[in-house]
Amino acid sequence: MPKYVVTGGADGQSGIEVGGKRYEPGETVELPSGKKDWRIEAGYLALASTYKTQRTRDDNGHFVADDPATPENEAFEPVPEPEPKPAPKKTGGK
Repeated sequence: MPKYVVTGGADGQSGIEVGGKRYEPGETVELPSGKKDWRIEAGYLALASTYKTQRTRDDNGHFVADDPATPENEAFEPVPEPEPKPAPKKTGGK
């Protein structure tokens, strides 16, 4: 089953529910493959392979520690990979 990252939709705040479990933005969820899901097309989910992770920072710029009491790792947050820039066009020269 492919893994997806919850992106939060257009406002970045919306979570989703899958199989009776709630997932908030930044969390990873697995969905059955071979089935189109409206949440992917609506922008609530993105393939996890297209996301990198980076250390989470607080308002003062300090790293956030992981809370061992929760199943998620708060110390890292997903960051979308930038779109590749198109190669410069070659000019016809002699």
